[in-house]
Amino acid sequence: MNKDPRFQVELPSAPAGMSDTEWQARLQLAATYRMVDHFGWTFIVYNHISLRIPGTEEFLINPFGVRYDELRASDLIKIDIEGNALSESDWNVNKAGYNIHSTLHKARPDLHCILHTHEPISQALCAVDSPVIPVTQEGCQFFERTGYHEFEGIVLDGSEGPRLAAALGESNHTLVLRNHGLLTAGADCTWAFVRHFAFIRNAEVQLKAMAAGKLNLIDEEIMRKTRHQFEGGEAQANAKVRHPEWPALIRLIDQKDPSWKR
Repeated sequence: MNKDPRFQVELPSAPAGMSDTEWQARLQLAATYRMVDHFGWTFIVYNHISLRIPGTEEFLINPFGVRYDELRASDLIKIDIEGNALSESDWNVNKAGYNIHSTLHKARPDLHCILHTHEPISQALCAVDSPVIPVTQEGCQFFERTGYHEFEGIVLDGSEGPRLAAALGESNHTLVLRNHGLLTAGADCTWAFVRHFAFIRNAEVQLKAMAAGKLNLIDEEIMRKTRHQFEGGEAQANAKVRHPEWPALIRLIDQKDPSWKR
């Protein structure tokens, strides 16, 4: 056994009456909320990240009113696909969050985690008349994997759902919500988070480069090759795990405040 503390953090066992599967999902999602807070992507108590509990049609989402930096695994609210609360909480679920997430979870059952923020760099790209242009190595992940949805107001009813689902399509994992914000998704929290990080970095470089002069565009075949390297796992580059940044970030948020594990 590798006893180097950098490889793992100690995690508590599931509370009485809760399956280990649900508890592990709660820990992963709570950690993701803390990571989003660490990078300054929060909008006080707004926005949302949801995660399907593996093997079920039940989802975890944040209680509306709790800051990301104080959210704990036990605080997350379990709901079904229709939005019915399945766990006790003194808080409600953000209605717009439920409408967006339930629509996309229904449309794409392969995307178990959906992460939505109003982070200002990605919002800036959402506010200009330009598509996502991969100008970085990591940005190639979004070539032919990004959908676009025009702003229709706050998503407080289900009428926008079909258009959101159509924008996501069958192969996209990222949505540019025009004049609104960014949404990334993946098979788990790790994929959704690292895509969010990579999108924001590429968006920042794209906007700065557009302001500075003519973009040096990457050849489409090279973008496809690089995207395949990321999607196929070849970007692991001899790391012990597919996303070595994930355990590094778990250690970071645990060192800052281990209360996320409660």
